[in-house]
Amino acid sequence: MRALKRFVRRFTAWMTRDDADERLRAEIEDHLTRQTEEYVRAGLPPAEAHRRAVLKFGSVAGVSERWRDQRGLPFLDTLTQDVRRAWRRLRASPAFTIATVLVLALGIGATTAIFTLVHAVLLKSLPVSEPGDLYRLGRTSRCCYWGGYIQQDGFSLVSYELYTHLRKGTPGFAELAAFSAGQSTLLVRRAGAGPGESYPGEYVSGNYFAMFGVPAYAGRPLAPADDRPGAPLVAVMSYRLWMRRFGADPSLVGSVVNLNNKPFTVVGITPPGFFGDTLRSTPPDFFLPLNAEPAIVSDPALTHFETHWLALIGRIGPDASPVSVEARMRLELTRWLRSHWGEMSANDRAKLPEQTLFLAPGGAGITSMREEYQHWLEILMLVTGCALLIVSANVATLMLLRGMERRRQTSLAIALGARRSRVVREPLIESLLLSFAGGVAGLAIAVGGTRVILQVVFPSIPGVGGVPIDAWPSVPVLLFAAVMSIATGLAFGIVPAWTATRVDPMEALRGASRSTARSGSLARTTLTVLQAALSLVLLSAAGLLTAALNRLENQPFGFEQDGRTIVQFNPRLGGYQPHQLTPLYERIQEAVSRVPGVAGAALCIYSPFGNNSWGTGILVDGHAAPGPNDDTNAAWNRVTAGYFEVVGTPIVRGRAITARDTARSRNVAVVNEAFARKFFKGEDPIGRVFGQHGVGTEREYEIVGIARDARYFNWDLDKPIGPFFFLPEAQHDFATTAPPTDRNPGSHFLRDIVIAAKPGVPLSHVAFRDALASVDPSLPISSVRTLREQVMSAFAQQRLIAQLTSFFGVLSLVLAAIGLYGVTAFNAGRRTSEMGVRVALGATRGQIMRLVLRGSVWPAVMGLLVGLPFACAAGFFLGSQLYGMSPLNPAVLFVATCALLLAAVLASLAPARRASLISPVQALRVD
Repeated sequence: MRALKRFVRRFTAWMTRDDADERLRAEIEDHLTRQTEEYVRAGLPPAEAHRRAVLKFGSVAGVSERWRDQRGLPFLDTLTQDVRRAWRRLRASPAFTIATVLVLALGIGATTAIFTLVHAVLLKSLPVSEPGDLYRLGRTSRCCYWGGYIQQDGFSLVSYELYTHLRKGTPGFAELAAFSAGQSTLLVRRAGAGPGESYPGEYVSGNYFAMFGVPAYAGRPLAPADDRPGAPLVAVMSYRLWMRRFGADPSLVGSVVNLNNKPFTVVGITPPGFFGDTLRSTPPDFFLPLNAEPAIVSDPALTHFETHWLALIGRIGPDASPVSVEARMRLELTRWLRSHWGEMSANDRAKLPEQTLFLAPGGAGITSMREEYQHWLEILMLVTGCALLIVSANVATLMLLRGMERRRQTSLAIALGARRSRVVREPLIESLLLSFAGGVAGLAIAVGGTRVILQVVFPSIPGVGGVPIDAWPSVPVLLFAAVMSIATGLAFGIVPAWTATRVDPMEALRGASRSTARSGSLARTTLTVLQAALSLVLLSAAGLLTAALNRLENQPFGFEQDGRTIVQFNPRLGGYQPHQLTPLYERIQEAVSRVPGVAGAALCIYSPFGNNSWGTGILVDGHAAPGPNDDTNAAWNRVTAGYFEVVGTPIVRGRAITARDTARSRNVAVVNEAFARKFFKGEDPIGRVFGQHGVGTEREYEIVGIARDARYFNWDLDKPIGPFFFLPEAQHDFATTAPPTDRNPGSHFLRDIVIAAKPGVPLSHVAFRDALASVDPSLPISSVRTLREQVMSAFAQQRLIAQLTSFFGVLSLVLAAIGLYGVTAFNAGRRTSEMGVRVALGATRGQIMRLVLRGSVWPAVMGLLVGLPFACAAGFFLGSQLYGMSPLNPAVLFVATCALLLAAVLASLAPARRASLISPVQALRVD
């Protein structure tokens, strides 16, 4: 406490030091005046009297210094003086200062931009009450529907029936909420308003907002009473949509909004910043009760006990532990599964003992985006970290050379009695000032860089609020930027500061050319080697990622990308029922085909790389029933006649789906080559029949054609194309019950229209919208884009990583070249006398240039040797981002090595040429 009081007293005195110094000077002058007058009265002349008064008083400066030491904080005074002196030196070298600040801003800004995404995606919790008490079902995220009673790696999705069973049988949860794992597109129209617009919605349980502890910004949240059969239809709107689309109209709360042509009362608005249970590119704009799903969907999942479509998240009670709650939930899951023993297949019964579930921390919500982007964020963080190290090494080299230029001045200061601690502080303070300025400028780069990355990875969708990641730095991001700035300043300031302590005071007595020529050479060489090694790592990583991206984009996809346009719409939003769909699709095909320049049109559930997939198990007639561990999965699609001709996938055997495949004809299918290889090894598939597991029988579809393998999904890109089959839209999978019911009614709601253009004829997107409006004006179009754009958008993540890594690779190469140029020019300048002597003794210009080039290229070669194992390690770290390509690619390493050596030679040419032009007379002048 006494020390604290003493510090406060001294700090207060230091803050008021100007007034105190003025009073001290006045007191000293008054004392000297009185003493002088006393000597004058004693008979001494005034000049002699003043001299004796000063001698008696002693050193005025010494008294002032001792008084300041006792009264204030001399360290702060000294620090202030050092900061002012460092600022003056930086202002005296504007070119050096501006260039250094820009380089630091780029390094710190890029690192901060990536950390902004890392914090938002990997580290941040949901903006809810006490997120640490939340636990979710499942270790991995699944979307969006899972049929049957078997789930690999534990249950992550549950049916509505299973949810109610777990909620009642698990008292350890204070609240257990459910919500749809996938989003629904809603046609939204305010009562009495014009045409509707499409917005994403999510079905949630009535205790959803209470479980999160999230109040409504306006109105009220959903309540359990809203989530009961027969309850009035209500919804909660997002704050984002309320602000952007409705201008924060308070009258909206309590008003009626038509969702898919059903009247819903908006009872509340979510608070700002709440984006739901999952961080995703399109957060939900409407939250609807689970029991409202039958009013929206013609074939609701709510009524199917074997359809798992709900994710669970709950708040553990104060008297329970996650381990005990998880054990109780496993018991309840087993009970529920055994209650449906009669509906299970033999394979499901065999796998029943393996079925379990896991609880995982749910403070971050459903972490599907975290799982998707974690690896590439780690890659970008490593890349920007390497770039920042190169920036630090480059600036440290420039600061070191700058210190060497002031070496004689520094030695003179030490010879005159300057403390070495004061000498060390000078380059450190300069470094910190530069890094602080670079950090401030880097924040602007970080904001712009984050926005660019978000626009590339999460492109904006009309009518949708966008990903809930703010490009503006938050408090943790600001702290990160501050720490990075300080750490960077210290990193590139330590070597010049350490070198300053190695100055010999005797150098002040020598001439400039008599100073030690090799002073600081080890530090300069080490920094140059470090830059070259890190540059090789970044260049090789950029080469690997670019080669992998080129391999992805130029692989044989099995369909034609050029001249194809995809129009996405949703017949559900137009209020169509399953029996109305086939005539609707015929009218759409006819209307689109009449557009000038259109060669053909067809519809499908999803087109290639359309971010959708349907899958099922396969039963082949005549084959033995699959065992519990047999993989019988295959993807499938429903298409209209002419689809294969329009999408450009050739039929290698048999025929395609045609107009004669109607509801009254035999159910048929077209399979791809991978399907034929997997299920008909060495057999002819044409004419054989198969069925979907759990839908109909194994004699459901007759194979009439084999299509060439085509890649439809943007995952498992490093693996061969899997089995796939296509079914006619007009045909249905009817159960054998009375009356017959369609087992797959949702598969007939086709979403994509694939349109082929005539060669060389551009197509108008407006014409397609007009054509669809001529069929039904109420059919909303969600997007119109070319098939090439759709495929390229699937590689946006890979392209961004490759481009950013390439950018930093080129930047590191430039910085390494700049550092090498500075070191070579400095060394050549210090050896002017030596070069003059060599020329005087008969050395040619070529020999002088080779001498300088050999000395400059050698650090680059050392950097290559040091960086080679790290470059190989970086290739293995990239792992899955290479999509099957070897991480040890000799061609990439060779190109990166050649680029680095070429940059080293080019950076050294100018200093080497200047050194070769030195004459002996010029060398004598330097001496």
